[in-house]
Amino acid sequence: MSVLPPVKNRLPYFFLSAAGLSAVLFFVSTGFYDNWPLTWLAPLPVCLYALEAHAGRAALAALAAYSLGALNAWGYLPPPLFAASTILNAVAFAAAALLLRSLVRSGQAAFAPFAFAAAWTSFDYVRSLVSSFGTFASLAYTQALNLPVMQLASLTGIWGITFLLMLVPAGLAVAWRCRRQGCGCRSVLLPAGGLLAAALLYGVCRLYLPAAGPVVTVGLAAVPATRAELRSQDAATVNRTLQGYSRSVDALAAAGAQVVVLPEKLAFLAPENREEGLALFSRTAARNRVVLVAGLSLQQERLANSAVAFAPDGSPAAAYDKQHLLPAYESRYTPGDSLAWLNTGGTAAGLAICKDMDFVRPARDYSQQGAGLLLVPALDFHDDGWLHARIAVLRGVEGNMAVARTAQWGLLTLSDSRGRILGMSATDAAAGEAALLGRLPAGGGRSLYSLTGDWLAWLCLAITALAVLRLRRHRGD
Repeated sequence: MSVLPPVKNRLPYFFLSAAGLSAVLFFVSTGFYDNWPLTWLAPLPVCLYALEAHAGRAALAALAAYSLGALNAWGYLPPPLFAASTILNAVAFAAAALLLRSLVRSGQAAFAPFAFAAAWTSFDYVRSLVSSFGTFASLAYTQALNLPVMQLASLTGIWGITFLLMLVPAGLAVAWRCRRQGCGCRSVLLPAGGLLAAALLYGVCRLYLPAAGPVVTVGLAAVPATRAELRSQDAATVNRTLQGYSRSVDALAAAGAQVVVLPEKLAFLAPENREEGLALFSRTAARNRVVLVAGLSLQQERLANSAVAFAPDGSPAAAYDKQHLLPAYESRYTPGDSLAWLNTGGTAAGLAICKDMDFVRPARDYSQQGAGLLLVPALDFHDDGWLHARIAVLRGVEGNMAVARTAQWGLLTLSDSRGRILGMSATDAAAGEAALLGRLPAGGGRSLYSLTGDWLAWLCLAITALAVLRLRRHRGD
């Protein structure tokens, strides 16, 4: 005989434990924290509670769990932005939980986990289209160290990862309820489990396939600088910065680098010292016979956040202007609208800058056109180095491209087209210069995702719409 009180009487305790546990799991597995296995479990307590509770309490539990879990970003984002994004995300999570609850209660248990995952993935996709931060907030990036699951991005984009992250806990929650209600536990677990198994099998197979492109020796370097030094237009300060980087390139080239990537906005070149500054980097590239990429603030008729590349003979090879500017902080810059290409030892390489990697494009455009390597000058904010680096790593998997990213106040990272991190070094770890040298196998670009686009996201939108229609039809009956 059970000594527990009836379920109805236990619901207040269930509410606190479900909302609290999900909040803790979201807190320690998202944002700055890197406990990727826990992300798979974070929605589970709320899903279990939603299937038992009144709709209002279920929504409140989901709102509380996601909002409290998001507190790990408190102090990182400006308060108005933090509040707006947290509320929006929490409301979307609550809506997905209510959809799960309604479908199960209407006798559609096998379909419910897929609808829950599709609803959240649809929100993730639409948010990326309208947000000035692109895909930055996606839960998919929590899996940047989960190599088998990461490979799914080459087929579906990050949307496939997001879908699985929600499908698994929802499937477990519905299966647990079905175990007691007799509505077919197997009909819930088998489809969800089969899809997860297929994704893992694909991921493992892709990890064992060799990269398509040649190996390029890439050097990354960041010289310590203050915010004032990066913005300075004083000729002596600018020259000192450029000379320091020139010596860094010399050292990396002497160690065998074929390509050297320097950080974003490493110096401000006004019209009066622009030619002199570019000439110094041109001579540095020619002296060392390397491809050199440097991030610079260039003032001409307009102010551009640029990545300027020089060929091994010192000639200008490419110039790229950052397309996705950081709101408020980069309002004085004019965004670019075109790609820039380099030949790096037989590999087609594209240029991008920092925040560009938070968006599907331009990386997808490079992949479509066969880029095997992305060279990315960047500038982070100290604490968020890995947060931004892992986005770039996953973007490379998405497009079947290797990524070399040099971030001032962040991380130097070399990752291959499978998302394996072949080298990483913190630029804030010591007072002196940070440098990294590694052999980086280029990818082949042209991933299935880059060629077919956001097909899974659109499928999720269709599944979500179908779920809502089925609920309305059921209520009409």
